[in-house]
Amino acid sequence: MTRAQQPARQIALEPVARSVREDDMQFRVDTDGMTFIVGGIRGVMDFETKVPVLEKSSGVPLFDVDVMAVVTNERPEQLTVRVVGQPSGIEIGTRVRFRDLSARTWEMGDRHGVSFKASRVEPFAAGQGRPSGEGKAA
Repeated sequence: MTRAQQPARQIALEPVARSVREDDMQFRVDTDGMTFIVGGIRGVMDFETKVPVLEKSSGVPLFDVDVMAVVTNERPEQLTVRVVGQPSGIEIGTRVRFRDLSARTWEMGDRHGVSFKASRVEPFAAGQGRPSGEGKAA
């Protein structure tokens, strides 16, 4: 089956809230059945000043975690997920899980896309249940 013949991937997304821009939407991502493997971690830097970007309410630095998202019988996808605070106990190749993973649409001029954010990233341990609030709308 060619890529064009494959059915479109469906991700369970639930609207959470309208953002400041009426066209932008934020959605919680249901991570059931998904595996995330870390490909890299880097601090978020201001493009112009090159200083670390801090989360507005807490003043804690933001980090981008590059992961490969794998769903059985589907092609893996590369995602970058922004988290608050430096992840610990995680290195390249580590299987992880995200708390409160959300997706937000964005638009800048003629460019647009989806960005991902989570309240926390932690190593995945077999047998762990899903922590409260992970990937589901309240």
